Amino acid sequence: MPSPAWLRLPKTVRREVWRLAQAGLPHPDPAVHEAVRAQRRALDWAWRSVALCWLGTCIYRGLATDPVEGWRLVSWVAVGLMMMAGGVGARFAQIDAAQWPAAAAREGGAARPVRLRLPAPWSLRTIVLIGLAPAIVMWFGLWTRGREADPGRPLFTGSVLVALLLAAIGFAVVWWRRKRLVLEVDEHGVRLPSRGLDVPWDQVAEIAAVPADRKGQELIGVAVRLRDPRAVWAARRPSFWRRLLWGRGGSRPWIFVTEAGVREPMFPAYAAALAYHAAHLKAEERQTSG
Repeated sequence: MPSPAWLRLPKTVRREVWRLAQAGLPHPDPAVHEAVRAQRRALDWAWRSVALCWLGTCIYRGLATDPVEGWRLVSWVAVGLMMMAGGVGARFAQIDAAQWPAAAAREGGAARPVRLRLPAPWSLRTIVLIGLAPAIVMWFGLWTRGREADPGRPLFTGSVLVALLLAAIGFAVVWWRRKRLVLEVDEHGVRLPSRGLDVPWDQVAEIAAVPADRKGQELIGVAVRLRDPRAVWAARRPSFWRRLLWGRGGSRPWIFVTEAGVREPMFPAYAAALAYHAAHLKAEERQTSG
Protein backbone atom coordinates (compact mmCIF):
# COMPACT_ATOMS: atom_id res chain seq x y z
CA MET A 1 0.00 0.00 0.00
CA PRO A 2 1.95 3.06 -1.22
CA SER A 3 1.74 6.23 0.85
CA PRO A 4 0.74 9.51 -0.87
CA ALA A 5 4.03 11.11 0.19
CA TRP A 6 6.04 8.39 -1.55
CA LEU A 7 3.87 8.47 -4.69
CA ARG A 8 4.28 12.24 -4.97
CA LEU A 9 7.99 11.75 -5.59
CA PRO A 10 8.85 11.51 -9.30
CA LYS A 11 9.57 8.02 -10.56
CA THR A 12 13.14 8.99 -11.42
CA VAL A 13 13.68 10.17 -7.84
CA ARG A 14 12.29 6.93 -6.41
CA ARG A 15 14.65 4.92 -8.60
CA GLU A 16 17.57 7.11 -7.58
CA VAL A 17 16.70 6.66 -3.89
CA TRP A 18 16.80 2.88 -4.24
CA ARG A 19 20.04 2.96 -6.24
CA LEU A 20 21.75 5.10 -3.59
CA ALA A 21 20.38 2.98 -0.74
CA GLN A 22 21.85 -0.16 -2.29
CA ALA A 23 25.24 1.54 -2.02
CA GLY A 24 24.48 2.63 1.55
CA LEU A 25 24.17 6.31 0.55
CA PRO A 26 21.42 8.80 1.50
CA HIS A 27 19.45 10.95 -0.90
CA PRO A 28 20.30 14.65 -0.48
CA ASP A 29 16.66 15.80 -0.36
CA PRO A 30 15.27 15.78 3.25
CA ALA A 31 11.75 15.31 1.87
CA VAL A 32 12.77 11.86 0.66
CA HIS A 33 13.40 10.68 4.23
CA GLU A 34 9.94 11.84 5.33
CA ALA A 35 8.40 10.05 2.36
CA VAL A 36 10.28 6.85 3.20
CA ARG A 37 9.10 7.03 6.80
CA ALA A 38 5.50 7.50 5.63
CA GLN A 39 5.83 4.54 3.28
CA ARG A 40 7.18 2.31 6.05
CA ARG A 41 4.25 3.27 8.29
CA ALA A 42 1.81 2.46 5.48
CA LEU A 43 3.44 -0.92 4.86
CA ASP A 44 3.40 -1.72 8.56
CA TRP A 45 -0.31 -0.89 8.76
CA ALA A 46 -1.02 -3.02 5.67
CA TRP A 47 0.93 -5.99 7.06
CA ARG A 48 -0.91 -5.82 10.39
CA SER A 49 -4.29 -5.62 8.69
CA VAL A 50 -3.60 -8.63 6.47
CA ALA A 51 -2.17 -10.55 9.45
CA LEU A 52 -5.41 -9.96 11.37
CA CYS A 53 -7.37 -11.22 8.35
CA TRP A 54 -5.24 -14.38 8.21
CA LEU A 55 -5.64 -14.90 11.96
CA GLY A 56 -9.39 -14.52 11.55
CA THR A 57 -9.47 -17.31 8.95
CA CYS A 58 -7.52 -19.58 11.31
CA ILE A 59 -9.92 -18.90 14.19
CA TYR A 60 -12.92 -19.35 11.91
CA ARG A 61 -11.63 -22.71 10.68
CA GLY A 62 -11.07 -23.89 14.22
CA LEU A 63 -14.52 -22.90 15.45
CA ALA A 64 -16.67 -23.67 12.40
CA THR A 65 -18.01 -27.19 12.11
CA ASP A 66 -18.93 -26.67 8.44
CA PRO A 67 -16.72 -23.87 7.03
CA VAL A 68 -17.84 -22.13 3.84
CA GLU A 69 -16.06 -22.82 0.60
CA GLY A 70 -13.26 -20.43 -0.23
CA TRP A 71 -11.88 -19.90 3.27
CA ARG A 72 -8.63 -21.63 2.26
CA LEU A 73 -8.27 -19.29 -0.72
CA VAL A 74 -8.73 -16.25 1.55
CA SER A 75 -6.15 -17.65 3.96
CA TRP A 76 -3.55 -18.29 1.24
CA VAL A 77 -4.15 -14.88 -0.35
CA ALA A 78 -3.56 -13.30 3.08
CA VAL A 79 -0.32 -15.27 3.48
CA GLY A 80 0.84 -14.15 0.04
CA LEU A 81 0.05 -10.51 0.79
CA MET A 82 1.91 -10.75 4.10
CA MET A 83 4.98 -12.13 2.34
CA MET A 84 4.75 -9.42 -0.30
CA ALA A 85 4.42 -6.66 2.32
CA GLY A 86 7.33 -8.14 4.25
CA GLY A 87 9.56 -8.17 1.17
CA VAL A 88 8.71 -4.58 0.25
CA GLY A 89 9.13 -3.60 3.91
CA ALA A 90 12.65 -5.04 3.93
CA ARG A 91 13.50 -2.94 0.88
CA PHE A 92 12.22 0.26 2.50
CA ALA A 93 13.98 -0.56 5.77
CA GLN A 94 17.24 -0.62 3.79
CA ILE A 95 16.33 2.72 2.19
CA ASP A 96 15.44 4.22 5.60
CA ALA A 97 18.68 3.03 7.18
CA ALA A 98 20.65 4.75 4.41
CA GLN A 99 18.94 8.07 5.22
CA TRP A 100 19.62 8.02 8.98
CA PRO A 101 23.22 9.37 9.03
CA ALA A 102 22.33 12.38 6.88
CA ALA A 103 19.12 13.02 8.84
CA ALA A 104 21.05 12.93 12.13
CA ALA A 105 23.64 15.36 10.72
CA ARG A 106 20.89 17.76 9.64
CA GLU A 107 19.38 17.80 13.13
CA GLY A 108 22.65 18.95 14.74
CA GLY A 109 22.44 20.78 18.07
CA ALA A 110 23.42 19.51 21.49
CA ALA A 111 22.84 15.84 22.19
CA ARG A 112 20.15 14.96 24.70
CA PRO A 113 19.75 11.74 26.69
CA VAL A 114 17.30 9.22 25.26
CA ARG A 115 15.63 6.34 27.09
CA LEU A 116 13.58 3.68 25.35
CA ARG A 117 11.25 1.17 26.99
CA LEU A 118 10.12 -2.33 26.12
CA PRO A 119 7.21 -2.59 23.65
CA ALA A 120 3.81 -1.69 25.09
CA PRO A 121 1.65 -4.56 26.40
CA TRP A 122 -0.87 -3.84 23.61
CA SER A 123 1.70 -3.78 20.78
CA LEU A 124 1.55 -6.43 18.03
CA ARG A 125 4.93 -7.87 19.00
CA THR A 126 3.86 -8.30 22.63
CA ILE A 127 0.49 -9.77 21.68
CA VAL A 128 2.22 -12.31 19.42
CA LEU A 129 4.71 -13.26 22.15
CA ILE A 130 1.95 -13.62 24.73
CA GLY A 131 -0.48 -15.41 22.43
CA LEU A 132 1.79 -17.83 20.59
CA ALA A 133 1.88 -20.62 23.18
CA PRO A 134 -1.84 -20.33 24.07
CA ALA A 135 -2.71 -20.32 20.36
CA ILE A 136 -0.76 -23.55 19.78
CA VAL A 137 -2.47 -25.21 22.75
CA MET A 138 -5.91 -24.03 21.58
CA TRP A 139 -5.18 -25.24 18.07
CA PHE A 140 -4.44 -28.70 19.47
CA GLY A 141 -7.71 -28.67 21.41
CA LEU A 142 -9.70 -27.58 18.37
CA TRP A 143 -7.94 -30.15 16.21
CA THR A 144 -8.87 -33.00 18.56
CA ARG A 145 -12.45 -31.75 18.72
CA GLY A 146 -12.71 -31.47 14.94
CA ARG A 147 -11.30 -34.98 14.45
CA GLU A 148 -13.76 -36.37 17.04
CA ALA A 149 -10.75 -37.97 18.73
CA ASP A 150 -11.73 -36.58 22.12
CA PRO A 151 -14.81 -38.37 23.53
CA GLY A 152 -16.25 -36.29 26.34
CA ARG A 153 -13.87 -33.50 25.28
CA PRO A 154 -11.46 -33.64 28.24
CA LEU A 155 -8.55 -32.70 25.96
CA PHE A 156 -10.43 -29.70 24.59
CA THR A 157 -11.39 -28.49 28.08
CA GLY A 158 -7.84 -29.00 29.31
CA SER A 159 -6.48 -27.11 26.30
CA VAL A 160 -8.73 -24.15 27.04
CA LEU A 161 -7.65 -24.05 30.69
CA VAL A 162 -3.93 -24.38 29.85
CA ALA A 163 -4.24 -21.69 27.15
CA LEU A 164 -5.93 -19.30 29.58
CA LEU A 165 -3.28 -19.99 32.21
CA LEU A 166 -0.41 -19.37 29.76
CA ALA A 167 -2.04 -16.17 28.51
CA ALA A 168 -2.54 -14.92 32.07
CA ILE A 169 1.10 -15.67 33.00
CA GLY A 170 2.37 -14.00 29.83
CA PHE A 171 0.28 -10.89 30.39
CA ALA A 172 1.36 -10.67 34.05
CA VAL A 173 5.06 -10.85 33.07
CA VAL A 174 4.64 -8.21 30.35
CA TRP A 175 2.67 -5.91 32.66
CA TRP A 176 5.33 -6.26 35.37
CA ARG A 177 8.07 -5.36 32.85
CA ARG A 178 6.08 -2.62 31.02
CA LYS A 179 8.26 0.22 32.37
CA ARG A 180 11.56 -1.63 31.96
CA LEU A 181 14.17 0.26 29.95
CA VAL A 182 15.73 -1.40 26.92
CA LEU A 183 18.18 1.29 25.85
CA GLU A 184 19.70 4.38 27.48
CA VAL A 185 21.98 6.80 25.63
CA ASP A 186 23.62 9.70 27.47
CA GLU A 187 26.99 11.38 28.01
CA HIS A 188 28.30 8.34 29.92
CA GLY A 189 27.67 5.75 27.22
CA VAL A 190 25.13 3.20 26.03
CA ARG A 191 23.30 1.02 28.55
CA LEU A 192 21.03 -1.93 27.92
CA PRO A 193 19.41 -2.70 31.28
CA SER A 194 17.34 -5.57 29.92
CA ARG A 195 20.56 -7.32 28.82
CA GLY A 196 22.72 -6.27 31.76
CA LEU A 197 25.16 -4.37 29.54
CA ASP A 198 26.88 -1.04 30.22
CA VAL A 199 29.10 0.29 27.43
CA PRO A 200 31.09 3.50 28.11
CA TRP A 201 32.00 5.68 25.15
CA ASP A 202 35.65 4.71 25.30
CA GLN A 203 34.56 1.18 24.38
CA VAL A 204 32.48 2.29 21.38
CA ALA A 205 34.21 2.10 18.00
CA GLU A 206 31.24 2.82 15.72
CA ILE A 207 27.52 3.65 15.71
CA ALA A 208 25.39 2.36 12.84
CA ALA A 209 21.76 1.75 11.92
CA VAL A 210 22.52 -1.82 10.82
CA PRO A 211 25.48 -3.97 12.01
CA ALA A 212 28.04 -4.82 9.35
CA ASP A 213 27.34 -8.53 9.88
CA ARG A 214 23.59 -8.10 9.19
CA LYS A 215 23.56 -6.04 6.00
CA GLY A 216 20.58 -6.74 3.76
CA GLN A 217 18.21 -7.59 6.62
CA GLU A 218 15.01 -5.64 7.14
CA LEU A 219 15.81 -4.86 10.79
CA ILE A 220 17.23 -1.46 11.64
CA GLY A 221 17.91 0.23 14.96
CA VAL A 222 20.95 1.23 17.01
CA ALA A 223 24.05 -0.91 16.40
CA VAL A 224 27.17 -0.42 18.53
CA ARG A 225 30.53 -1.84 17.45
CA LEU A 226 32.78 -2.51 20.44
CA ARG A 227 36.47 -1.73 20.62
CA ASP A 228 37.19 -4.60 23.00
CA PRO A 229 34.25 -7.03 22.88
CA ARG A 230 35.79 -9.48 25.33
CA ALA A 231 36.23 -6.81 28.02
CA VAL A 232 32.66 -5.53 27.61
CA TRP A 233 31.02 -8.95 27.68
CA ALA A 234 33.27 -10.15 30.54
CA ALA A 235 32.10 -7.20 32.68
CA ARG A 236 28.50 -8.24 32.19
CA ARG A 237 26.80 -9.98 35.10
CA PRO A 238 23.68 -11.54 33.60
CA SER A 239 20.95 -13.17 35.61
CA PHE A 240 19.80 -16.67 34.75
CA TRP A 241 16.95 -15.38 32.57
CA ARG A 242 19.18 -12.88 30.76
CA ARG A 243 21.71 -15.63 30.07
CA LEU A 244 18.88 -17.82 28.78
CA LEU A 245 17.56 -15.07 26.44
CA TRP A 246 20.78 -13.43 25.28
CA GLY A 247 23.49 -16.01 25.95
CA ARG A 248 26.90 -15.20 27.35
CA GLY A 249 27.84 -12.91 24.49
CA GLY A 250 31.36 -14.29 24.06
CA SER A 251 33.28 -11.85 21.90
CA ARG A 252 30.55 -10.58 19.58
CA PRO A 253 31.74 -7.24 18.19
CA TRP A 254 28.27 -5.77 17.66
CA ILE A 255 25.42 -4.98 20.04
CA PHE A 256 22.14 -4.41 18.21
CA VAL A 257 18.79 -3.07 19.45
CA THR A 258 16.09 -3.14 16.77
CA GLU A 259 13.06 -0.92 16.25
CA ALA A 260 10.76 -3.85 16.96
CA GLY A 261 12.23 -4.25 20.44
CA VAL A 262 11.32 -0.80 21.77
CA ARG A 263 8.17 1.24 22.35
CA GLU A 264 9.33 4.69 21.29
CA PRO A 265 10.81 5.74 17.89
CA MET A 266 14.40 4.55 17.49
CA PHE A 267 15.83 7.36 15.37
CA PRO A 268 16.29 9.86 18.27
CA ALA A 269 18.41 7.28 20.12
CA TYR A 270 20.52 6.73 16.99
CA ALA A 271 21.02 10.48 16.49
CA ALA A 272 21.91 10.95 20.18
CA ALA A 273 24.40 8.08 20.08
CA LEU A 274 26.12 9.57 17.03
CA ALA A 275 26.33 13.00 18.69
CA TYR A 276 27.63 11.74 22.03
CA HIS A 277 30.14 9.46 20.34
CA ALA A 278 31.41 12.30 18.13
CA ALA A 279 31.76 14.54 21.20
CA HIS A 280 33.71 11.83 23.01
CA LEU A 281 36.09 11.38 20.05
CA LYS A 282 36.71 15.15 19.93
CA ALA A 283 37.45 15.19 23.67
CA GLU A 284 39.89 12.28 23.22
CA GLU A 285 41.61 14.13 20.37
CA ARG A 286 41.97 17.27 22.46
CA GLN A 287 43.49 15.29 25.34
CA THR A 288 45.92 13.57 22.99
CA SER A 289 47.00 16.77 21.26
CA GLY A 290 47.21 18.65 24.58
